[in-house]
Amino acid sequence: MTAIYVIIKILTFPGAITKAFFEQIMCRIFRCPVEDNRYLRTDEMCGHVEHELIERPVASYMYCLVPGFLNFSLAVSLAWFPLINVVMLGNYTGFVASSALLSKIITEPALVKTVDFLIPFFFVWLCVSLLSNLFPLYEDALVMKEQYGKLNKAVKVIFFPGYIIMRVGAWLEKYSLTFVILAVITFLLAIAKP
Repeated sequence: MTAIYVIIKILTFPGAITKAFFEQIMCRIFRCPVEDNRYLRTDEMCGHVEHELIERPVASYMYCLVPGFLNFSLAVSLAWFPLINVVMLGNYTGFVASSALLSKIITEPALVKTVDFLIPFFFVWLCVSLLSNLFPLYEDALVMKEQYGKLNKAVKVIFFPGYIIMRVGAWLEKYSLTFVILAVITFLLAIAKP
């Protein structure tokens, strides 16, 4: 299962790198030493940073939540281009012509057509890459589960929705199901008629 996990992380490397970068920032914020900060590896730590145990309950929760939320926010902001141009407006061409910079660089008609065709796919791949790397490492989710038990009842109620989403998401990501689910959703949206 690790081989499939690593292959998907490599295919979605922009999302894996940004997620690991955000995790490293969270470790710095919470003063948690990072043991290994290689973002792309060939084991189950691919797309994550290896760090010391986070012993504070709120810090553990935030470490699991914030990097995924930042990846999600970045994906949503990048998704506006394909959503508005392609899905809503049905504009599959004219990307090169509408950009002053691209129209100066790319002048050959065949190349213009190719670039116009590939730009929406690039943005969709980038968004799927970011969205398939939202959830914490399964071991981090287990630590969060242990730390969650130490919280008082009022904080548990507030943190419960995020806690459940991260636990389920970590399990899905462990078996590379987040990528499969997003690929199916993207395919269904692509073939759906407006």
